[in-house]
Formats: sequence, structure tokens, C-alpha cells
Amino acid sequence: MTRILWGFGWAGVLAWSLVAALAYWFLDGATSLAMRHADLLSTDPDTVEVLFGLFGSLRALSTSAILVVWGVVSLAILSVPWLFDRLLGRASRPPEGRPRVRPDGVIDLAPSEYSAAPSSIRPSRTVPGVAPRGIAPRGTAPGP
Repeated sequence: MTRILWGFGWAGVLAWSLVAALAYWFLDGATSLAMRHADLLSTDPDTVEVLFGLFGSLRALSTSAILVVWGVVSLAILSVPWLFDRLLGRASRPPEGRPRVRPDGVIDLAPSEYSAAPSSIRPSRTVPGVAPRGIAPRGTAPGP
């Protein structure tokens, strides 16, 4: 269930990203056009320079504002599946105390439910010696 919620959350972020990209491209194009044609608004060179700087500042500010708003809204969209994941995740856990057996027969244990005591693992006292091929073990005569 939570995977479906996360899927819808990321689909929402994708749709919102497309909307934010369209807004960025629109504002970037409009301010670039205004900067290129600032001389149409006035014939005074000083006024044209001020308008060009104003439109340039507006372009930089709109880019930053769109990026910040995109990030905040994306986090808000993803907070919904995160919240449901936390609420549903706690409610759907099996009760503690008995091992959980999956359909394939594997018993799921939490890390706190299993351990290997040092006394249960004992090294072998004798290690069988296997000689490489063509070399006779010590104390035996070489073969025919």
C-alpha cells in the first residue's frame, strides 16, 4: 500500500516539476525579451540602462523564486506519502514475540532476536590436510 502512495507522490512531484519548468521558461523568455527591447520604452540612454538592469534583476529574482517555490511544494507533496507510510507502517507490523514466517518458509527475525554466542561456535580441533595434486602427503611414499 505504501509503495502505491510513494508512486503517486513522485508522480505529483513530476507533474509539479513540469508546471514549474513551464513557469521558468515563460518568465525567462518574457524578461529576456523585455531586456532586449528596453530601448522601445524610452529614447533616453540612461533610462534604457536602468530598465535593462531592472529587467535583469527581475529575471534573476524570478529564477530564484521559482526554484525555492518548486522545492517547498515538492517537499510538501512528498510529505503526504511519508506521513501515511509512518502511520500505516506502525499499524501493519505483526506483534512482537513470535517469529514471522514468510510464504517461502523463511523465518524473519529482527536484529535483536538473533545472536551467535561464542560457546556455540567451536573451531575444529583437526584440520584435514589435503595436498596439492602431484605432491604426496608427508610420511607416505610417492605413487607409481
